[in-house]
Amino acid sequence: MDIVVLTKRVPVTQEEELKIAQDGSSVDLSRVPFRMNDWDNYAIEEAVRICERHGGAITGVSIGDMESDEVLRRAIAMGAKDGCLVETKGIIQDPFMRASLIKNFIEKEGISFNVIFGGVQAEDDQFGVTCGILAAMLKLPFSSMVIGIDEIQENHMILRRELEGGIQERIKIKTPCVLSIQSGINEPRYVSIMGIRKASKVERKYFKAEQYLEGGAGSLIDVTRWFYPPKKEGAVMLQGEMEDTCRQLLGILKEKGVLQ
Repeated sequence: MDIVVLTKRVPVTQEEELKIAQDGSSVDLSRVPFRMNDWDNYAIEEAVRICERHGGAITGVSIGDMESDEVLRRAIAMGAKDGCLVETKGIIQDPFMRASLIKNFIEKEGISFNVIFGGVQAEDDQFGVTCGILAAMLKLPFSSMVIGIDEIQENHMILRRELEGGIQERIKIKTPCVLSIQSGINEPRYVSIMGIRKASKVERKYFKAEQYLEGGAGSLIDVTRWFYPPKKEGAVMLQGEMEDTCRQLLGILKEKGVLQ
């Protein structure tokens, strides 16, 4: 089974204090570390496990600047056969434009596949729709929130999808198809520094995004401003004797509509 896995290089912002430009036009990421998008890590691992059981090859595809070659090296170190970087001049925020770029690239370069994997969402923009839009453009079946792949046959797959409330649904989907992979579907393997160095010796292919933007509508979504949300009011400290504080508390609860 031949699998294309979409990978993205994202900033690690969970423990970093981000600085927004005074005019709100950009976020300073110069001192922020980057890594492979966490959901894409699970997608790569699942693809590797499938190919180990059923045979086939994995091609990693990433859109971004040359620094995104980092995630392709990691994908190869995990088990991908090769990697393709579609180099862009700037950050593409619009998921429609990203999906259009991937579609044109796959078709123009004649990349064969039985299934396309991507993470459920990206840690940086969190749109979570690129895979679905790509499937629609390619006129292929699509399933999101895939938490298990139970069976692979010649022309279909049996999947489990994670739903709200802790339940799952089992579906049958025809191939070729596009799937967005949920975290927790597996335990991604450890990749050593030495493994990534060895992967750097595997040939990756580089392409210019301008070759694949024809026929698109351009960006439909543009970031107009970055900003911090307004701070919420702090806690109210009730002071005084027990009877007074209870009276104050009841008054607040009635004011907020908790008590009638």
